Amino acid sequence: MLQKYIDGQYRRPSGLVGRLIGERMVRDHQPENLWTVALLHAQPTDCILELGCGAGFAVQELARIVTHGRVVGIDASATMVRAARRRNAQTIAQGRVALQRGDAANLPFAHAAFDNVFSIHSIYFWPQPLCALEAAHRVLKPGGTCTLTVLPKERWNEHDPDMPVGTPECRPYTGAEIARMLVEAGFSSTQIHADPDRTRRSNYSVVGIR
Repeated sequence: MLQKYIDGQYRRPSGLVGRLIGERMVRDHQPENLWTVALLHAQPTDCILELGCGAGFAVQELARIVTHGRVVGIDASATMVRAARRRNAQTIAQGRVALQRGDAANLPFAHAAFDNVFSIHSIYFWPQPLCALEAAHRVLKPGGTCTLTVLPKERWNEHDPDMPVGTPECRPYTGAEIARMLVEAGFSSTQIHADPDRTRRSNYSVVGIR
């Protein structure tokens, strides 16, 4: 029961515990957030969407680059959206950042609205990952990218392969599984980028090209 509660909080943080978990995720996952931001090669006029923005650290970093475009984040957790809005209050006031509660599988945005879509450690918790990837494909401009940064299943328990992988609330995927889903969702091609430094196991991204 405790593990289910903890997994539920990581999937959709809420209340005081959720706020604490959100800030812990900001601290613990800075390397893969910065890895992903660098991988996007964002331009000042880009429009970029994050699925599962959490407490808004990646949005904050991107807003330093996207000075004449817009960075949008959605998250299923109202607690995380509030935390992300606090972290990005200035750029929200400037109209360069927008953060809202939302469902990755039902994006409330126009077709071809974004240059890039990305998520970090989110796909494990999506009830309908293929629907979410189809939605990402719909809102991307032609040539845009969908970047999914994960701890892939093949790196989950490298030092003890007999340990269980994932939980009922958290389903890990191999890089190949994610690549296949991206193709099924309509992406024309995929790429995998993996940090050769194996101490950074989550510096691993599967990219779909629209």
